[in-house]
Amino acid sequence: MSKIVVILDETADSQRLGVAMLRSIGEIVESVQFVTVSELPAVASPKAIYCPMTLAVPPTFQFWGQSIGKFCQDIDWLRALAANTTGVKVGGGGNLWLPVIWTAQDPIYGEIVGKSGDDYQQPVALEEIDRQPLYQFSSQLLTRLTAPPATYLVQFSKVAAGIIFDRLFPFPAIPALASIGVQHPDLFDCHWRCITGQSIDNVDIR
Repeated sequence: MSKIVVILDETADSQRLGVAMLRSIGEIVESVQFVTVSELPAVASPKAIYCPMTLAVPPTFQFWGQSIGKFCQDIDWLRALAANTTGVKVGGGGNLWLPVIWTAQDPIYGEIVGKSGDDYQQPVALEEIDRQPLYQFSSQLLTRLTAPPATYLVQFSKVAAGIIFDRLFPFPAIPALASIGVQHPDLFDCHWRCITGQSIDNVDIR
Protein backbone atom coordinates (compact mmCIF):
# COMPACT_ATOMS: atom_id res chain seq x y z
CA MET A 1 0.00 0.00 0.00
CA SER A 2 1.34 3.43 -0.90
CA LYS A 3 1.96 5.94 1.85
CA ILE A 4 -1.03 8.22 2.36
CA VAL A 5 -0.36 11.88 3.08
CA VAL A 6 -3.32 13.85 4.43
CA ILE A 7 -2.77 17.59 3.93
CA LEU A 8 -4.29 19.99 6.45
CA ASP A 9 -4.01 23.68 7.23
CA GLU A 10 -3.72 25.28 10.66
CA THR A 11 -7.45 25.91 11.17
CA ALA A 12 -9.60 24.02 13.65
CA ASP A 13 -11.99 23.03 10.85
CA SER A 14 -9.21 21.42 8.87
CA GLN A 15 -8.10 19.46 11.93
CA ARG A 16 -11.68 18.17 12.35
CA LEU A 17 -11.61 16.97 8.75
CA GLY A 18 -8.33 15.23 9.42
CA VAL A 19 -9.87 13.32 12.32
CA ALA A 20 -12.80 12.29 10.12
CA MET A 21 -10.46 11.03 7.40
CA LEU A 22 -8.40 9.11 9.95
CA ARG A 23 -11.57 7.32 11.04
CA SER A 24 -12.29 6.32 7.43
CA ILE A 25 -8.74 5.18 6.70
CA GLY A 26 -8.98 2.82 9.65
CA GLU A 27 -6.75 -0.22 9.83
CA ILE A 28 -3.92 1.07 7.65
CA VAL A 29 -3.35 4.09 9.88
CA GLU A 30 0.32 3.15 10.27
CA SER A 31 0.78 4.04 6.60
CA VAL A 32 -0.76 7.50 7.00
CA GLN A 33 1.08 10.76 7.50
CA PHE A 34 -0.63 13.99 8.46
CA VAL A 35 1.12 17.17 7.37
CA THR A 36 0.28 20.84 7.32
CA VAL A 37 0.60 22.89 4.16
CA SER A 38 3.81 24.45 5.48
CA GLU A 39 5.34 20.99 5.95
CA LEU A 40 4.86 19.86 2.36
CA PRO A 41 8.03 18.92 0.49
CA ALA A 42 9.08 20.90 -2.56
CA VAL A 43 8.28 17.93 -4.79
CA ALA A 44 5.50 15.39 -4.36
CA SER A 45 6.56 11.79 -3.87
CA PRO A 46 5.45 9.54 -6.76
CA LYS A 47 4.94 6.75 -4.20
CA ALA A 48 2.48 8.68 -2.03
CA ILE A 49 -1.28 9.21 -2.26
CA TYR A 50 -1.95 12.83 -1.35
CA CYS A 51 -5.28 13.67 0.27
CA PRO A 52 -5.76 17.44 0.70
CA MET A 53 -8.44 18.51 3.17
CA THR A 54 -7.82 22.18 2.50
CA LEU A 55 -7.78 24.51 -0.50
CA ALA A 56 -4.58 26.14 0.74
CA VAL A 57 -2.20 23.75 -1.08
CA PRO A 58 0.45 25.83 -2.90
CA PRO A 59 -0.04 25.94 -6.71
CA THR A 60 3.60 24.86 -7.13
CA PHE A 61 2.97 21.51 -5.42
CA GLN A 62 2.31 19.11 -8.28
CA PHE A 63 0.17 16.07 -7.54
CA TRP A 64 -3.02 14.41 -8.84
CA GLY A 65 -5.34 17.06 -7.37
CA GLN A 66 -3.35 20.16 -8.32
CA SER A 67 -5.56 21.34 -11.19
CA ILE A 68 -8.93 20.79 -9.54
CA GLY A 69 -7.69 22.44 -6.35
CA LYS A 70 -6.57 25.50 -8.27
CA PHE A 71 -9.93 25.75 -10.04
CA CYS A 72 -11.80 25.57 -6.73
CA GLN A 73 -9.60 28.21 -5.14
CA ASP A 74 -10.59 30.77 -7.76
CA ILE A 75 -14.28 31.15 -6.91
CA ASP A 76 -14.93 34.04 -9.31
CA TRP A 77 -13.40 32.11 -12.22
CA LEU A 78 -15.39 29.01 -11.33
CA ARG A 79 -18.66 30.93 -11.12
CA ALA A 80 -17.98 32.59 -14.48
CA LEU A 81 -17.24 29.19 -16.04
CA ALA A 82 -20.46 27.76 -14.64
CA ALA A 83 -22.55 30.69 -15.81
CA ASN A 84 -21.04 30.83 -19.29
CA THR A 85 -21.05 27.11 -20.04
CA THR A 86 -24.14 25.79 -18.26
CA GLY A 87 -26.40 28.82 -17.96
CA VAL A 88 -26.91 28.31 -14.22
CA LYS A 89 -27.30 31.36 -12.00
CA VAL A 90 -24.33 32.04 -9.71
CA GLY A 91 -23.73 33.96 -6.50
CA GLY A 92 -22.64 33.76 -2.87
CA GLY A 93 -24.55 32.79 0.23
CA GLY A 94 -25.10 29.12 -0.56
CA ASN A 95 -26.47 27.20 2.43
CA LEU A 96 -26.96 23.80 0.80
CA TRP A 97 -24.40 21.22 -0.36
CA LEU A 98 -24.84 18.41 -2.87
CA PRO A 99 -22.32 15.59 -2.35
CA VAL A 100 -21.10 14.20 -5.67
CA ILE A 101 -19.15 10.96 -5.36
CA TRP A 102 -17.23 11.15 -8.61
CA THR A 103 -16.10 7.59 -9.19
CA ALA A 104 -14.10 6.25 -12.12
CA GLN A 105 -17.41 4.90 -13.48
CA ASP A 106 -20.62 6.87 -12.89
CA PRO A 107 -21.28 9.69 -10.42
CA ILE A 108 -23.23 8.91 -7.27
CA TYR A 109 -25.25 11.76 -5.77
CA GLY A 110 -25.59 11.82 -2.01
CA GLU A 111 -28.44 13.36 -0.06
CA ILE A 112 -28.24 17.13 0.27
CA VAL A 113 -26.68 18.65 3.38
CA GLY A 114 -28.12 21.84 4.86
CA LYS A 115 -27.15 24.30 7.57
CA SER A 116 -29.32 25.16 10.53
CA GLY A 117 -27.69 27.68 12.86
CA ASP A 118 -24.19 26.39 13.55
CA ASP A 119 -25.06 22.79 12.74
CA TYR A 120 -25.29 20.78 9.53
CA GLN A 121 -27.87 18.14 8.78
CA GLN A 122 -28.42 15.45 6.21
CA PRO A 123 -30.72 14.76 4.44
CA VAL A 124 -32.44 17.95 3.32
CA ALA A 125 -35.45 17.49 1.06
CA LEU A 126 -35.41 19.02 -2.41
CA GLU A 127 -38.16 18.69 -4.99
CA GLU A 128 -37.39 16.42 -7.94
CA ILE A 129 -37.96 19.35 -10.30
CA ASP A 130 -34.89 21.01 -8.73
CA ARG A 131 -32.91 17.87 -7.96
CA GLN A 132 -32.49 16.61 -11.52
CA PRO A 133 -31.21 19.94 -12.96
CA LEU A 134 -28.80 20.13 -10.01
CA TYR A 135 -27.47 16.65 -10.80
CA GLN A 136 -27.10 17.56 -14.47
CA PHE A 137 -25.30 20.82 -13.70
CA SER A 138 -22.91 19.14 -11.26
CA SER A 139 -22.03 16.44 -13.79
CA GLN A 140 -21.44 19.01 -16.52
CA LEU A 141 -19.23 21.13 -14.28
CA LEU A 142 -17.07 18.26 -13.03
CA THR A 143 -16.73 16.86 -16.54
CA ARG A 144 -15.63 20.25 -17.86
CA LEU A 145 -13.07 20.52 -15.06
CA THR A 146 -11.76 17.01 -15.86
CA ALA A 147 -12.27 16.24 -12.19
CA PRO A 148 -10.39 13.21 -10.84
CA PRO A 149 -12.23 10.62 -8.72
CA ALA A 150 -13.05 12.13 -5.32
CA THR A 151 -15.99 13.23 -3.22
CA TYR A 152 -17.03 16.78 -4.08
CA LEU A 153 -19.42 19.21 -2.42
CA VAL A 154 -21.37 21.51 -4.71
CA GLN A 155 -22.43 24.52 -2.63
CA PHE A 156 -25.61 26.24 -3.77
CA SER A 157 -28.77 28.01 -2.64
CA LYS A 158 -32.36 27.44 -3.63
CA VAL A 159 -34.64 30.24 -4.79
CA ALA A 160 -38.06 30.26 -6.39
CA ALA A 161 -36.52 30.39 -9.86
CA GLY A 162 -34.22 27.42 -9.27
CA ILE A 163 -30.70 26.94 -7.92
CA ILE A 164 -27.83 29.41 -7.54
CA PHE A 165 -24.34 27.89 -7.71
CA ASP A 166 -21.90 29.23 -5.13
CA ARG A 167 -18.70 27.17 -5.14
CA LEU A 168 -17.16 23.72 -5.30
CA PHE A 169 -15.07 21.80 -2.77
CA PRO A 170 -12.83 19.00 -4.12
CA PHE A 171 -12.99 17.10 -0.84
CA PRO A 172 -15.61 16.49 1.87
CA ALA A 173 -15.54 19.86 3.63
CA ILE A 174 -17.06 20.66 7.04
CA PRO A 175 -20.72 20.14 5.95
CA ALA A 176 -19.79 16.52 5.16
CA LEU A 177 -19.43 15.82 8.89
CA ALA A 178 -23.23 15.58 8.91
CA SER A 179 -22.95 12.32 6.94
CA ILE A 180 -21.13 10.46 9.72
CA GLY A 181 -23.53 7.98 11.27
CA VAL A 182 -26.24 9.02 8.80
CA GLN A 183 -25.05 8.03 5.33
CA HIS A 184 -23.45 4.68 4.59
CA PRO A 185 -20.71 4.82 3.55
CA ASP A 186 -20.22 8.35 4.85
CA LEU A 187 -18.70 11.04 2.64
CA PHE A 188 -15.21 10.68 4.11
CA ASP A 189 -15.25 6.94 3.49
CA CYS A 190 -16.47 7.63 -0.05
CA HIS A 191 -13.64 10.12 -0.60
CA TRP A 192 -11.09 7.61 0.61
CA ARG A 193 -12.44 4.89 -1.67
CA CYS A 194 -12.44 7.26 -4.66
CA ILE A 195 -8.83 8.43 -4.33
CA THR A 196 -7.56 4.89 -3.73
CA GLY A 197 -9.46 3.35 -6.66
CA GLN A 198 -11.91 1.28 -4.61
CA SER A 199 -15.44 0.62 -5.80
CA ILE A 200 -18.61 2.21 -4.44
CA ASP A 201 -21.87 0.64 -5.50
CA ASN A 202 -24.28 3.02 -3.81
CA VAL A 203 -24.91 5.13 -0.72
CA ASP A 204 -27.93 5.10 1.53
CA ILE A 205 -29.31 7.00 4.49
CA ARG A 206 -29.71 5.00 7.68
